Amino acid sequence: MNNYNLQGSMPLDEILYKYRNLIFKVSSRCETLETLYREHLVCKPGCSQCCRVERTVLSIEGYIIERYLQKFSPQRIKRLRRLYKDSDETCPMLLKDRCVIYPVRPIICRTHGLPILYEEAGRAFIDYCRLNFTRLPLHYEFAEQDVLDMNPFNLELIELDRYFVEEVTHQPWHPKNRRSLKTILFHLDLRERQTNNSIIDELRSFYR
Repeated sequence: MNNYNLQGSMPLDEILYKYRNLIFKVSSRCETLETLYREHLVCKPGCSQCCRVERTVLSIEGYIIERYLQKFSPQRIKRLRRLYKDSDETCPMLLKDRCVIYPVRPIICRTHGLPILYEEAGRAFIDYCRLNFTRLPLHYEFAEQDVLDMNPFNLELIELDRYFVEEVTHQPWHPKNRRSLKTILFHLDLRERQTNNSIIDELRSFYR
């Protein structure tokens, strides 16, 4: 587990508060679109098609996930480690096709299935899970106001991550620095259990 310098915890408290607000904004937008497209979405508990890849997360997300995993029993952590010891193709936070860190899952995991606007190399396009929207024409054009534009949310997330790295870990920040969920799982110190219930309760408030 990373060693965080939490002396003078105000910066961390402020970052977590802003991160929680960002989660609220993303979740609110997702809920609006989920209501709009209810008849076209087949996403449900137990569907893990979007999780069939080894995930990486930003430092701030990795910190929150670490704190959440610390409340797990050593037996549960060891079970996950046995399952994913030799696997790099599935998210290591899955157990029986359900996310074990669902309340604190990364932002990207909160948007799966919805039509999302992407921009790459100056080109904008919309993508979504192909299990959804199967009754729409192949080249259906979504209305601009009815898609999830993640660009402003991602910019805010990146800024929070930079603030977290520089102010909490006191390390230089780089946009390509990401943490593997598998590394987080296997490097978790099983001797360090999370006993600060206020922090766990705070993390649970991210639940959507």
